[in-house]
Amino acid sequence: MNKSYLDQLDVFRALAALSVCAVHFSYNSIFHIYFKQALFVQFFFTLSGFVIYLNYHNQGFNISKIKEFMLKRFFRLYPLHLFFLLIFLLIEFLKYFLTINYGLEVNNKPFQLNNISNFFLHLFFLQHYADQYSFNGPAWSISVEMFLYFTFSLIIFFNNKYFLVFPIMFVILFLIFLNNTYGAGYFHDAFFSGLYSFSLGCIFCNFYLKNKNFFKNIIFNILYFIFLTLFLAELFGYKILFNLGYNYIYSIFFGLIIYLSCFLNKNFFLYKIFFNRFFIFLGKISYSIYLGHLLIFYLINNFLRFVINYPTSVTSEGEIFLKLTVFESNLFTLFAYLLTIVFANYTYNFIEIKYYKK
Repeated sequence: MNKSYLDQLDVFRALAALSVCAVHFSYNSIFHIYFKQALFVQFFFTLSGFVIYLNYHNQGFNISKIKEFMLKRFFRLYPLHLFFLLIFLLIEFLKYFLTINYGLEVNNKPFQLNNISNFFLHLFFLQHYADQYSFNGPAWSISVEMFLYFTFSLIIFFNNKYFLVFPIMFVILFLIFLNNTYGAGYFHDAFFSGLYSFSLGCIFCNFYLKNKNFFKNIIFNILYFIFLTLFLAELFGYKILFNLGYNYIYSIFFGLIIYLSCFLNKNFFLYKIFFNRFFIFLGKISYSIYLGHLLIFYLINNFLRFVINYPTSVTSEGEIFLKLTVFESNLFTLFAYLLTIVFANYTYNFIEIKYYKK
């Protein structure tokens, strides 16, 4: 796989990470209004399946190879996760101190949601079984990633020659399961929905490896333009393609986007618009953006509330929010994005790269 293609994947990582941020930056800004899709975590699973299959599909896995593979993936994900987990734990102790001594009013009482059981689930990389909003909420997906990596290595260990049979079988069985058990459109268990998307990534990668010269003309550029337009439309919340409400169709769509990106011509005008240095940079630090954005939002929100004494309002559920105008919400979100990117660049260089075993 050449570097330009890896850069293209980084751009998609950036777009997906930024859209997840917008969903969680929960004030009434233009970003929150239009970036409505929380399903872009499924894009990460699909992309992960594509890249992992690309790098390991022709490598035989013995016990030693599984150990090496899992250690590499562990050190890719866990150090940054642990870093943010400990920060959120420190915040919880600070909340407790301020509540006891100064009567601080917070939406979640100290150690009520972020309790000891949820902490240990996060600590042992089992956080998708924890409360979804405990500690660093977005981290649920990376524990699913580790399960997917282990499942991938086991399948290759037992049957490398016919590996692709398993993802295809799983996709078919999962769609039947969804339709018969929950009705169309229901994405149930985090692991199984993740495995579904991961498997699709493997399937699309296999098709790419066997059809590298499939698209090489103007027709492809037109086709890619259509799919990228639909991708951006979904990113901004316009359900042009998926009014059916079948959530699992998104992963098929994401797989198509990744697959078609393999054939993108550098002279194509969309390449020059989207695949620039800035978005490639954001893609490189996308994991740090994804794990760090909620912390930045939390810190800015509480700085405005408790230090600046910004006006607040209380919802019918008793939750306290800043009373921001639309203009103020947009400024808040832009500032949150800026700080998230700056902080993500720091954690990428001093934590991700430092501990990742290549």
